[in-house]
Amino acid sequence: CGHRSESSAASGPPLVNDGSVGHPFICSRPCLYHASGKCNNAAACDFCHLQHPKRPGHLDKKHREALRDMPPTKAKALMFPIVREKVLALDPSPASVQLLDRLASAFGVTTTVQS
Repeated sequence: CGHRSESSAASGPPLVNDGSVGHPFICSRPCLYHASGKCNNAAACDFCHLQHPKRPGHLDKKHREALRDMPPTKAKALMFPIVREKVLALDPSPASVQLLDRLASAFGVTTTVQS
């Protein structure tokens, strides 16, 4: 696999680097050096060189342990609304809604929003 240039002739768009393949959903995490214009790996860089939204929060050790120790039915009920929101943000089609409803039924969770 040869190196690809990130800059191209005026005839076409710039090529992305290896780490940007599948952007934005399955690419590597963003390249910190590219953002500052200092990535020496250029097209061979394993990190994404395309624009990303703010990085989502992650569970700390205490919360990961609590989730791990939680009964599976409670963990599914806790996580399902988050998964549902993300799926519907990507694809709000009736097919996605139907799939989510089937998943909720299999998990034994309700699909209504609770206040």
